[in-house]
Amino acid sequence: MRHFKNRRGATMILVGVSLVALVGVMALAIDMGRMYLFRAQVHVSSDAAALAGAERLLREQYGGAADTAVAYGRLNLVDGATPAISTADIEPGVWQGVSFTPTGSWSSASNAVRATSRYTASYRFGRIFGLTTRVREAKSVAAIGSASGTACARPLAVPYQRLLDARYGDGGKDALTYTLTTEDIAWFSNNHPSILLKSGSTNTAIVSGNFYGMRLPPQVYADGVIGNPWSGADDFGHALSATCDDLAARIERAGGRPYVSVGDWMRGENGNMVNKAGDAIATLCRANGGIEPPGGTGNKSFTCNVPTRLIIAMWDVSGDAPGTNACGNKCFRVKTVGAFYATEYVKDEGVRGYFSDVVAQGAFSPFPGLIKKIALVQ
Repeated sequence: MRHFKNRRGATMILVGVSLVALVGVMALAIDMGRMYLFRAQVHVSSDAAALAGAERLLREQYGGAADTAVAYGRLNLVDGATPAISTADIEPGVWQGVSFTPTGSWSSASNAVRATSRYTASYRFGRIFGLTTRVREAKSVAAIGSASGTACARPLAVPYQRLLDARYGDGGKDALTYTLTTEDIAWFSNNHPSILLKSGSTNTAIVSGNFYGMRLPPQVYADGVIGNPWSGADDFGHALSATCDDLAARIERAGGRPYVSVGDWMRGENGNMVNKAGDAIATLCRANGGIEPPGGTGNKSFTCNVPTRLIIAMWDVSGDAPGTNACGNKCFRVKTVGAFYATEYVKDEGVRGYFSDVVAQGAFSPFPGLIKKIALVQ
């Protein structure tokens, strides 16, 4: 019996020692988990700072860009405390799809921002093992690029030159060489000059036999792939009045990609489709909240009492698309894609509305384009 009791005592000692070790390991695991959490929180801080700096670059607001980045980085707390981030941790540079190269200059020479955020975290249980603090650091890079494509583009093509003429007068700027600035877009947003979105008269035709209507999907994509655009009044009418999901499904059934990109060549409609356009805009206006009487068909003029948003391609060159003569000299090259608001349909004149903004949707590309956007790239 005495031998048995001695063994039992030894076991209790062994269990006690094991529990102490287990508790120590568990405590260290808790501390390590906290360190991983702090690392994630620091990364949120650096992400916010980089995006804020890139936003200032995008808007060409270089003065104070670093201060803005720091302010947004510090808004994201780590363990309830403000992370260490200063203007010295915000670097302008160039991103070309692989790596970041600092430029040291807040100017148009830079297209990216790298931000570094830090936090010195204290161990709690790790002190048992001689651990006191650990610096958690994260670097983020946000870059300016462009959207590769825009979904829900309607089968209309507004001349980019007509948009510039509304801003600068006839011939004030050249559609082939001039790019809209943030100041231009702000002007359009504030003034809302009326733009012809779909012509109802041959007198306003840019290309003989074509009246701002186009077929989807593109005739030739920007990457050179040949498309298979549909044709016919029914397809045009459905594409103009459909929901975005239905429009995408219709394009995909035709074997196309459900978006329109800068550099795509769109094939024009041979017919005017003026009544189809009126019917479709009336349908969209009703779905958007109403339409003023009389309404009903494309044979009657009407006003949308709630302006209806349309995504429409704007073109700068017309003619035959490269690699194909299927256009019959009636294709448009997409300069950019814009958000317009349809406001009225005037019989024998067409659909009118106003320009709101360029549309920044689609996968991010590090290469410049008119449809600009920012993204975290590292």
